[in-house]
Amino acid sequence: MAAENLYGGGATFPAQPYVGNAYLTPNPDARLSTNAGNTAGGSSTVAGISAGSIFAAYSAGANSNKVSYCQTGSGTGKNSLAGSIAANQACNDFSVAPAGLSAASATPDFIGTDAPYSTTDYQAFLNGSNAAARVGVVQIPTIAGAIAIAQSTATTALALTSAQVCQVYSGQVSDWSLVSGSGATGPIKIVYRTDGSGTSFAFTSYLARTCNGTANVPSGFTFTPNQTFNAALPGGVSTVYGSRGIGASGNNGVVTAVRASANTNAVGYADIGEVLLQSARYAKVNGFDPALFGQNATPVSLAATALLSGRVLDGATVNAAPGSGTQATKNCVRLVNPAAAITNAYPIAAITYVAGYTNGNGSAAHVQALKDLFGIFYSSTTRPALPAGFAYLDGVAAFRTSVQNTVSTCLQ
Repeated sequence: MAAENLYGGGATFPAQPYVGNAYLTPNPDARLSTNAGNTAGGSSTVAGISAGSIFAAYSAGANSNKVSYCQTGSGTGKNSLAGSIAANQACNDFSVAPAGLSAASATPDFIGTDAPYSTTDYQAFLNGSNAAARVGVVQIPTIAGAIAIAQSTATTALALTSAQVCQVYSGQVSDWSLVSGSGATGPIKIVYRTDGSGTSFAFTSYLARTCNGTANVPSGFTFTPNQTFNAALPGGVSTVYGSRGIGASGNNGVVTAVRASANTNAVGYADIGEVLLQSARYAKVNGFDPALFGQNATPVSLAATALLSGRVLDGATVNAAPGSGTQATKNCVRLVNPAAAITNAYPIAAITYVAGYTNGNGSAAHVQALKDLFGIFYSSTTRPALPAGFAYLDGVAAFRTSVQNTVSTCLQ
């Protein structure tokens, strides 16, 4: 069977475990990591798939299938799956915004998203140009990872409590001199994601769950889980932070901005993998180090009952997938119940997903290539060890079997 090329993109949170760290070698940093021979467009930089990554392990399989992944943020990934963004437009690099995924056709083979499908997302797919031929969405969880708070204060070993995180991000505290134990003074600069981001969704979900209704936010202040950080704050970034807010694209851009010499005394949220790759300083939270997330010998254990079928996530509320499609098609959307606890001490964590189409995935060989890609996250014999701060999800065998059944039956 000839090798197949798979084209995808989206979430930046899982970039290091998915593609490795070669994207940090070019200047500017590369959005596109590929072994499929495609380019990022124009003079944009491009990187290979690093040895030891999940996608490298995938390509080392018997059929030597190739994969391309463009780091655009979860929102652009979902838009390309719906058809509102053509996947065959240029991925570009981190010096400019992406136009597409640099895919071979206008429709991607798969996307990555840290913000699981919502009613709005699923309805956008149903109303989009790809729904007639592609019918439904397949979504499965892949890995969990820690969201770190990168920082550029003069304090090397910054330690924050959850209460202090709430105070800083709600604007209740705006100067480091008011953050007990920080050892710093001066305005607190907040670097945030400007693009649609599952990392933003996971981080604002943590803020909503931890901070709302406490004395650690201003009276009446409420965080709203959202993949657009600006929309998660009442009145938006400018109202809450004023000139202290600094926008950046991608987790890569957030960490780069925090490290910039002009941005001393800044904090920014990003996956711990990106923070470690850029050798950025970061805060412990409640005494726990995000780099130690997932360093247990076994994967994260989630009960099979925590894996929902045919459900979407609207903020913190689980709802049925919309539309008039069959229940079997809707059940291809798998969602980890947000009430299910990830048993790990570090408190800010995210579960990331891959998504694709139920139908119209091409030849039998291409469909099998997709099944192999989705399936590698649950194949203990072929998947690699993960970098610091990440963990696989299948500590419970029934959870693993349930996802594998979805991959087998839903990708056609």
